[in-house]
This record gives sequence, structure tokens and C-alpha cells, in this order.
Amino acid sequence: MQTIKFADDWQWRGQAAGIRQGADANPPRVTICAIVKNEGAFLLEWVAYYRLMGIERFVIYNNGSTDDTRAVLDRIAGRAGITVIDWPSAPSSSALAFFEARDLVLSLPDLRDFNWWGDMMVGPQLRAYNHFVTYYAADTDWALFIDADEFVVSRAGLPLPTLAASYGRDSAVGAVALNWRYFGSSGHQEPDGRLVIERFTRCAPATYHGHVHMKSLVRTAALDRMIIHSGRLRDGFHYVDDGGQPITLRDDGFTPAISHDWLYIHHYSVKSRAEFERKRARGRAPVADGHPHKREQLDDEYFRRQDLNDEEDRTLLHQAPAVKVEMARLLA
Repeated sequence: MQTIKFADDWQWRGQAAGIRQGADANPPRVTICAIVKNEGAFLLEWVAYYRLMGIERFVIYNNGSTDDTRAVLDRIAGRAGITVIDWPSAPSSSALAFFEARDLVLSLPDLRDFNWWGDMMVGPQLRAYNHFVTYYAADTDWALFIDADEFVVSRAGLPLPTLAASYGRDSAVGAVALNWRYFGSSGHQEPDGRLVIERFTRCAPATYHGHVHMKSLVRTAALDRMIIHSGRLRDGFHYVDDGGQPITLRDDGFTPAISHDWLYIHHYSVKSRAEFERKRARGRAPVADGHPHKREQLDDEYFRRQDLNDEEDRTLLHQAPAVKVEMARLLA
């Protein structure tokens, strides 16, 4: 097993310093859009982490949670800048399969003509993201579409607004593709009271093929609509990787190559075995409650495939004390 060591030589420090020196005095507004279900145990840490990454606004869709998700969000909403939107799922009989729903969304001439709140034939995540595009995107310069088990990591330790300003200097950049890095259970069977970023340090090799999966940091002026992992951009804009190089996405959710050089995602897709069982119970966010595909693939084989512990990445451990301070501030 290999321990990851990040570049800390003169070249890396020089590149990071160059970004800092070139950062805008008034960085752009970056808002997180997310949909959650029964994530109450993790949301305080997740919000605190992103607050430390420079996020001051969250729009969070609460997809029928039955735990304390709503109570946690309500308690910290004022201090964290959170807008909470209750977002139920459709009865399974009225919901389209994902690919049918995606094609419907892509066919819409104007997102404002669709009832994202009430027309539940589209799955909850796809509806939520495009509801955000329709009603909230104009209030922010960039949007990060992310899940509650995903933590964006800046190699240079820079806040997301500073990085967005750097990418945005090229007026043709419409979105940045952020690759995953899968983290396994680190052998944990149960939660033990520590933070997610403290407990899970074992991960897949950097070259693992699944890391071509990506999520999006999008310039809202460039965004036409969202297809969960990626957005459809307006004419004249393109995607770049985290190094700012233009790329063409594959199948709306995969990059042509893996890049963890500047900005990427720690994806805690299984956590401990007990926490994975709770993930299986709540099902997949793109799929409506009761739909036959709601828990599709969330089986023991899924856990085995994603319980990847080959290497160690301790990057976020040093963030834990600051995250705990911010958590306490949010609860005060």
C-alpha cells in the first residue's frame, strides 16, 4: 500500500502563488446546489467544510428526509447562508426512467415553461438542479453541483471563489470538470464519532478508472441546463479540466482523462459498512421513491467495488480542527 505525497516543490508553490497574486479583489459569488435525503449525521461537517472553502450560499433540496436533516439545516441556516427547499419525490407510477427524463429536459425550449416543483415525472435530482438553474442561478456567478458525500479539495489550499476567478479569466470557460477520487471504508464497520474527513483516509489508486467520473463547477451565465454530473452550456462556452485545459465530456459525466492536479473531489461513496446500509435504504437521488430502480446496484457487490483502500490520502486531516471550530460556530 502506498502513501500519497503531494507536490511541495518550488514549481508548485510558484504556481499557487501566481494564482493568489492574480486573484480578483472582489472574487465571484459561488453557490452550492445540492439535494439530500437522510444526511443529518453528516451535514454539519459538510457545510462547515465548504464554509472554510469560501462558500457563503447554499441552496439545499431536502428530498423527503425522515431523520433530523431538516432540523440540522434549519438550526444552522442563518449562520451558514442556507436556503432549504422541501422537495418530495413522485409516486413511482408517474416517474420516468432517468434517460427518458434526461431527454425530456434536453428537449425543453425554455426551462421556465416547465413546472419543476409540481411535475414529478422527472426524478428528484434532475428536477432540483434545473429548478435551481431556473430560479437561483441568476443570483450567483458560479454554482457547484455536489453531493453531501463529496468534498472538493484544492491542492494549493485556495478558496473556491478565488479558483473560480482564476478559471473565469478566460471568458470562454463555462464550466470546470472535477474528477472524483473514491475513498473506501478504511475497514470501519460503524461510525465512531469522528468526522468523515478523519475516519476515511484509504482510497483507490490515483489512476483508478472510475475517477473519470466528474462533477461540475459552472459559470451560471454559461449554463443552459443541468444533466446532474454536467451542464449543457450555451454557445461559445466550453468545459475545462482542473488545470484549465479545454476538454470534451463523454456521456454527460466522464472526462477523457483523470486530473487531480489542482481541484478534485474526495468521494466518500460508502463510508463504514453500517453507513452504507443507510445509504442503500435511502436509495439513489436521481430516482423517485418507490421506483424499481431506486436501489438498483446498491448491493453488496456495489460496496465491494467501491470499498477501495489501496492507498492512503491524509490531505484533509489537517483541516479537521478548523472544521470543528466552524461547526461549533454554526451551532452557537
